[in-house]
Amino acid sequence: LKSHPKARPAAVVAVSQPPPVRMEGGDPAVMGEGEGEGGGGPNGVQQTQWKPSWKGYGWGKGCGWGKGWGGCKGGLKGGMMMMNNMKGKGKGKWQPRWPSGPNLARARVSSEPVTGEVLEWKGKYGWIKPTVPVEHPMADRHKGHIYVSINDLQGGLEALTVGSLCQFHLFEDASGLGAEEVIGS
Repeated sequence: LKSHPKARPAAVVAVSQPPPVRMEGGDPAVMGEGEGEGGGGPNGVQQTQWKPSWKGYGWGKGCGWGKGWGGCKGGLKGGMMMMNNMKGKGKGKWQPRWPSGPNLARARVSSEPVTGEVLEWKGKYGWIKPTVPVEHPMADRHKGHIYVSINDLQGGLEALTVGSLCQFHLFEDASGLGAEEVIGS
């Protein structure tokens, strides 16, 4: 059986054996064949025992083919540790750093309607830039833009057109400022 070209050479481990126990009138043939005084091997020299450098079989250390799921970059052991350092794909569902979404507890901030321009619409939510900057402690979040959800649109609207003006009331939640009761033009 040929070894793989990338396989590591087997490690040489020196193993010392205890000296033979001599019984009275002991026979050297019983103590071990050719072993003399001092133990170990012939003439007291330590014997070496060959041990493979890997467990199981394969290329060694789980890199490549062989037993188990491997421990190299693509394997389950070492690969999972690498995935902890990865960002984005491969880590499961992304978790936001702070609460977000349209269902957070709200507190209305404005008593009069505010106007603003629709910056972007992403299907179910979007961002509005108020025409007059809002003076509020949370106004700096999200670059001063106001979050709007499809649930907050009124008058049968299902989407906002980018670049159009709209009127809305401001609310505050754990994520920042948002628009409710939005009327598009």
